[in-house]
Amino acid sequence: MQTDRASGKFLDATLAVLVFALLLFVSPLKEFWSAPGNPWYLPYLLWLDVIAATWLVQRIRQRHGL
Repeated sequence: MQTDRASGKFLDATLAVLVFALLLFVSPLKEFWSAPGNPWYLPYLLWLDVIAATWLVQRIRQRHGL
């Protein structure tokens, strides 16, 4: 049963990354980072953050053997 609990924890972390990505790219927060004065590469940095967070969750999950 411990494996089910740990698996659920990592599923929660993956869903948290998804909700964070949706918050950044779909919500009205998008207007803040896409304002004309911001650098052109800011959306790429945000996507890199989402990809890095997903990679980190999956790497920790693999270490636990799930």
